Amino acid sequence: MLQSTRFNTALTLLVCSTLLFALNSCKPEVTGALGEPFDKVEGMIGTWELQAFTQQDLNSPIKETRDLSDFFLDGIATPLQITFDANRNYSVAIELGKNYFGEGGTWGFDDDLYPSYLQLYTVSDTLQYNLGGMVRSFDQSMRIEYRRDCNDAPTNIYTFEFNRIN
Repeated sequence: MLQSTRFNTALTLLVCSTLLFALNSCKPEVTGALGEPFDKVEGMIGTWELQAFTQQDLNSPIKETRDLSDFFLDGIATPLQITFDANRNYSVAIELGKNYFGEGGTWGFDDDLYPSYLQLYTVSDTLQYNLGGMVRSFDQSMRIEYRRDCNDAPTNIYTFEFNRIN
């Protein structure tokens, strides 16, 4: 009886192992290449128009996000526009709201291959913004986050959402 139980257990293990091996061998082979990575600098080139502006209060227990787009968008004035060119120059056109981007200057990334930050260099200051996602040349939207600190503690995140207009 004991030998019969051992035989059944061994047979069950053999059948299960064979089934698992057979199922794993059914996976298709991965073919092809990922291709060349997208040029992140090329993705930024163009004119971007503000679509939405939100503020997240990091001190709030519920991390509330408020839509404050009305400070920049009234349906009459031209919304905030930022233009980035291939020579790494940028300009800002603003009629309504506070200018968080300076008057213009040069721009760059912290790392051109794997950027996390957009850096704007004005005559008197260097401004740094988190990228809400990397923009490729065919993408039509871009998110930039400006994080405000008070005594080295984060307090607010302003999120600017832009649409490409050319």
